[in-house]
Amino acid sequence: MSKHAPRTRQIERQGIALIATVFSELGHLWNENQVDVGIDGWVELVRKPKRKATGRIVLVQSKATSVPFRPDAPVTFVCREEDLRYWLNGNAPVILVRSHPSSGEAYWVSVKGYFAAHPEQRASRKIVFDRDSDRFDAATDEAFWELARPRHDGLHLGPPPVREILVSNLLPITRMPEFFYAAPADLKTYRQAKARLRDEAASSLRAWGLSSDTIFTFHAPQTTAIDCLCAGPADAIATEEWALSDDPVIQRQFVQLLNGALEEQTWPAARRGKDHETLYITAPEDLSSVQVPGHGGQTRTIVRTYRREDDSLKYVRHLALDRRFRRYGETWYLEIVPTYFFSRDGYWESGFAAKQLSGIKRIERHRDVRRHVETWSWILRGEVDLGGMAPDPNRRLIEFGLLADVELDNSADDEFASPETSAKATDADWTVRTQSHGKAA
Repeated sequence: MSKHAPRTRQIERQGIALIATVFSELGHLWNENQVDVGIDGWVELVRKPKRKATGRIVLVQSKATSVPFRPDAPVTFVCREEDLRYWLNGNAPVILVRSHPSSGEAYWVSVKGYFAAHPEQRASRKIVFDRDSDRFDAATDEAFWELARPRHDGLHLGPPPVREILVSNLLPITRMPEFFYAAPADLKTYRQAKARLRDEAASSLRAWGLSSDTIFTFHAPQTTAIDCLCAGPADAIATEEWALSDDPVIQRQFVQLLNGALEEQTWPAARRGKDHETLYITAPEDLSSVQVPGHGGQTRTIVRTYRREDDSLKYVRHLALDRRFRRYGETWYLEIVPTYFFSRDGYWESGFAAKQLSGIKRIERHRDVRRHVETWSWILRGEVDLGGMAPDPNRRLIEFGLLADVELDNSADDEFASPETSAKATDADWTVRTQSHGKAA
């Protein structure tokens, strides 16, 4: 397989090359940093005509783009909060150069000078460049001299940005059926519908709902036993219509479909608890313990049987989750809330379940909870061999990506932090990253 150089890396190099060219034309000494934590390089100003090095320094950060600047729109750039604190919290002059290397068009500002002159932009961290006065070219030489500071001033920046990546318990849906189906119902209640499916030996069909005398389902009714619930032909509706709707009634019905699809595609490996929110791993018929492989050669016990001294069954502990489907933006996520289900015989809930759950929750630590969430993510993505309990791959209605990452700015607060950003973790500071932000597909 051939290797490819990332396009973004190429643009970055072109942006730095443009900066080096401008400073070279001005006769100054450009020095590129080998390790970049928020500063790409620095320029030492040289006095003409004798080419005298002055020791006066300006630090430079390049922000290049492959997208041409539109003539009818302002040139802007939004800084990362941790980078902005890094540049502002010191005495070193820092300029930010926004460029489109292919056209040679570039603009610059002094970061400290800009936000001192435009305090209203601090909260949004947004820089708006003036196309006339902020051009980065030979005409800016005098401004650099006014900005530069002698090396003997002891130039320093703030502490380097501290970025912390947290793994959330949100599992993004990356694929779902392109259509769902709505048909007039031949019955009135869920109890009647479930009884009819039991008579058809089709109780495992769960990806359906009943509302206002209408059956809605991810299955084409005529291809499954769900047809016995319908009083007429079904209409195909684009799943995206419900997935992206802001109507709370439609959202509840769509969540019902997603819950049903999840139950159906995890059967027989997982069962629904009596509270309808809990899914727990099914115990084998012989009630033996079940382990699955984990990281680093370790194993994770997902079903564990406890016996008394006389070998009689005491109870069974099942790995479980409380599931909640949530939409953020245009992406639906399964929120995995780790828990356990305790049964007296592998099926019926133990009479001491509440006490047993409380006991294990008291001794669990963060590492245990993280492993619990990871294990469920592997199971739901089909990455774990469950042997005879493995779900039918042909019933995989929805697919999941990797657990969403949450990137936090964990830098210490400082005098330059705006009121809106002084809190350690606000919703606006979080960048949620997933493997795929898929709509219905």
